[in-house]
Amino acid sequence: MELIFDVHEEDGKLVAVCENPDLATHGRNLEELIQMVKEVISCHFDEGDERRNAKARLNFHEESALAYG
Repeated sequence: MELIFDVHEEDGKLVAVCENPDLATHGRNLEELIQMVKEVISCHFDEGDERRNAKARLNFHEESALAYG
């Protein structure tokens, strides 16, 4: 199972949004964004929920990938 986050830049931050389930977070840089994605997943799902251990895929819009790649 994977949780897919679309990542874009907004107001100098990287914003990650997952539509299924509805999750969103942001970070000042890629390292912080990855940590925040891990946190939002662990906080959103109860222990025992298989989605808590799902892999997160970050899909970058071209502008963000060029700016932070």
